[in-house]
Amino acid sequence: MQSHLTRRVFRAILNNEPLSSSQCRHRMLHTLRAYRSRGPVVTSIYHLQRRGFFAFSTGPPTTPQPATLPSEAGLKPMSDLMRAIRDKSRGPAVSVLAKAFQDFFAARADIPGVVTGFQARLLVVTWKHLRANEGDLDPEDWKLIFSTENLENVLFVLSQARCLPESREVIQRLARYIFLELCVDHGFGPNHIGRPALIAYINIQALNGNPEGARHVVEKFWNRLCKTNPSPWLTVMKGFAINEDRRLLRRTTESLHNFGIKFDPTSHEELLKVLIGQDLLAAVKIMYECPLFDDWEPTLATKEAVIKYAILHSEMAWAEPIFKSLSQRPITETMSITLLWEAAHGQDASAVVEKARIIMQNSPEANASLTIECVNNLMAYANFTNKPQLTAEYAALISQWGLQPNSQSHLLELESYIQAGDVERTLSHVQGLHDINDVAFENTSLMNKLITMLCLSGHGDAIFDQVSSFLDPLFENNVRLEPETLAALTHMLLYRRDWEGASELLRPRLAIYDDEGRSKIRKALTNYILDLNQDGADAWEVYGLLQLAFPEASVSTRTDIMTAFYKRNRSDLAYLVFGHMRQAEDFARRPKPDTYTKCFRWIARTRDTEHLILVHNMLKLDVEVDLNTKLLNGLMLAYAACDMPEKSMEVFRQILQSDEGPTHKTVAIFFKLCGKHHNGIQEAMKMMEKVKLLEIEVDRRLYMAFVEALAAQCEFDLAIDAIDKMHSETGYPPNYNSIGILYNAVPYQYWKDEVEQWAKEKYPELWAQLSEIERTEEEEGPKFNITGYEVVV
Repeated sequence: MQSHLTRRVFRAILNNEPLSSSQCRHRMLHTLRAYRSRGPVVTSIYHLQRRGFFAFSTGPPTTPQPATLPSEAGLKPMSDLMRAIRDKSRGPAVSVLAKAFQDFFAARADIPGVVTGFQARLLVVTWKHLRANEGDLDPEDWKLIFSTENLENVLFVLSQARCLPESREVIQRLARYIFLELCVDHGFGPNHIGRPALIAYINIQALNGNPEGARHVVEKFWNRLCKTNPSPWLTVMKGFAINEDRRLLRRTTESLHNFGIKFDPTSHEELLKVLIGQDLLAAVKIMYECPLFDDWEPTLATKEAVIKYAILHSEMAWAEPIFKSLSQRPITETMSITLLWEAAHGQDASAVVEKARIIMQNSPEANASLTIECVNNLMAYANFTNKPQLTAEYAALISQWGLQPNSQSHLLELESYIQAGDVERTLSHVQGLHDINDVAFENTSLMNKLITMLCLSGHGDAIFDQVSSFLDPLFENNVRLEPETLAALTHMLLYRRDWEGASELLRPRLAIYDDEGRSKIRKALTNYILDLNQDGADAWEVYGLLQLAFPEASVSTRTDIMTAFYKRNRSDLAYLVFGHMRQAEDFARRPKPDTYTKCFRWIARTRDTEHLILVHNMLKLDVEVDLNTKLLNGLMLAYAACDMPEKSMEVFRQILQSDEGPTHKTVAIFFKLCGKHHNGIQEAMKMMEKVKLLEIEVDRRLYMAFVEALAAQCEFDLAIDAIDKMHSETGYPPNYNSIGILYNAVPYQYWKDEVEQWAKEKYPELWAQLSEIERTEEEEGPKFNITGYEVVV
């Protein structure tokens, strides 16, 4: 059963590549086609009326979406090259690869986007291949790669693109190859490289983990860089701070005077505000403590920004000396940070009010310093501590102090409603905001929280339409959504059964997230599949999406998905999931022993003979899987449940001959197969004798498996004798469940009547309890709806 999602929709996701639609660059997607189910027609509002996040107001696009989008440019030939190298087969022609390499960067000249680890590896492999085969290139193809214009464009794109952590080391290497090529003597002398290319290369190295290399370049080419503003030295220093390299940062600042540069308070403030904006706590601390030229002090704005940042990251102990250094400043300059410091030390709103009263009483001129920003800082801290009620108390100070709220005040109140999960007040407050478009663009973090909360609060049309209106300005400005937000949007679309909407949402965005972010988004899909309230056909559609979008999904995740289909009584789909694992090229994604074990256990429950044979054949060919006892127990149980006792006995003998040997559960499964084996009575009796001889613990589960074997063979006298001896043999007296298991195990109505008559006479109280339980008619006669002792392998 194949998902109807098209391969075209996910070509880029297969390549782990972020994409943006050339048709809908500023909107998420065109009006969606109505979903066509391959199963029965279901009357649903979602089928009757479709809403898309990005439906054009003027109607759907008139031209079809191209098979290859701009950001896919060049990936296919380079992927073919990497595959050819791995398989030792023939790859694409060098002319094709030259164009692919050039196309990749030409398509990103305006919007560099994101470079993933996968893409970075493709680029390095392709570059090395082209360099090694440079002599085979025609002059025109040579220019596509090695012309100064193209090489500089490569550095520019790499310097502007956002590099995911796993790609940074590879990007450094590629940039160095390009840099060295630009420095080759092309008739104008060596190192004849333009200043923009130099700056781009310095940025790449410094901000992707190699500031030391960037420092050497700045020193070597300083005569060309000395007039650059801002100075490339600031980029190098920022790189050392990000690397948390305190020693080299200090050494760099000490050597700046040799180059006529002074690390002054203004540059210090500039760097710190950038690091704070990127939320790099360790880098902020290191940069703040970096000494300034001629023992200058950081600016007041720097100190206030750092103190506030430290408070909102629970680093007050580190910030305390900085706060104390403000004591020499007039209170009129430090009123806001002083009240925030008071609040951060556990004071409630009334205590903060009292502190402000005392300050103004002692310094009447401070009254003018009590501004709306003071209250906004307090509200921000309350939101940081996730205390909506405290935010409300601070908000009340606005009117108490005779202030006028500004847009930031309203946004902080909105954040507190979101934290409280109050959908009604949140939406009401949003409607009171003047321009939600400006709010969305300038406060992306808050909008991410708002959208996430709404998506998880429900998936009805009203919420959906509201979320759609919030998304508009975000997509128009190419704003990156937080992974939690994308996961919540995916959750909403899935529960609206909008499979294509989910695919169009994910396609252009997945590759901009690291592994942790992708995991959060992937969980939205797996949670839907594992939700047994969802129809199997719908879950299969989402599984098809998962297959294409998240090829890295672990075997454990896929095993859970397989199990979920078994629980839905869709063994056909469960087997397909198992088959996909078995066919995976990557050994890490192939079934593990535990996967086989769970598959056999569910085959035993569903008595799926066809798939048992197929999976066993796969196991025989799977040389990577260790045939441990737990796995063989599952196989043995599956054959026994599928009425193939001889096969089950063969597996049992295999267990006996293995190094690990049988376990307690092996014996219980052996009794299960004895119930159907032609020589089962003798085998069961002999096994019980061995169990006693070896002093193996016989619990209720094991003993009742023995009783079931006797009953299944219609050995009525032996079975009831075993029940009578149960207490002496095991220490457990029989209960009504024991009688029920015996009754269910015997075939044919005649023997069931015999069990009923015996139980009424011998165990009337137990039978009375059992008779209150409903019976279900089955092929071999009625059975009590009781829980037996399932053997969990």
